[in-house]
Amino acid sequence: MTATGEGEGRPRSSGTGDRSAAGAAEVVLSEERAVARRLRVPVERVRVAKRIRTETVRVEVDVEVRREELVVTSAPVPPEEGERLATRVDDAGAAAGEGAERGAAPAGDERVVLVLSEEVPVVGVETRAAERVTVAVRRVEGVERVVVDLDREVVDVDGARGAPAGTSTTDQHH
Repeated sequence: MTATGEGEGRPRSSGTGDRSAAGAAEVVLSEERAVARRLRVPVERVRVAKRIRTETVRVEVDVEVRREELVVTSAPVPPEEGERLATRVDDAGAAAGEGAERGAAPAGDERVVLVLSEEVPVVGVETRAAERVTVAVRRVEGVERVVVDLDREVVDVDGARGAPAGTSTTDQHH
């Protein structure tokens, strides 16, 4: 503020001066003062994104598997059961079972079909959480020194009787 409390940074009059009742001229002088404040401005934009990076990684996994195998067991037939299962020889002298060699099924033939199975390894991929990443903004405080050139008005009085021409009366105070 100026000495009169008006128009900081601006002169109160246009420089012609105001005359007071006693006949004296009055000029209001202004001076600049440094006013420090902070202004928040964007400095950098950061995007955080995740992406999938495909890596070829060879992993060996042992998988226990099972399979079925056919087991043939041969055992002698007891004599009493053998007589019951015996084939008869017909008049032509051919046994009823001889047709089996030519592709015909013998009388009383029982066929059993077995389906064997096995387990095969199957590898799949699962996605599971592996890591948590946190991104935060931290405020860092500091002090920066700023140099400002300030202007100040002075009064020049030319031709006054008590002061030489071009002398500023306010230069003596500062």
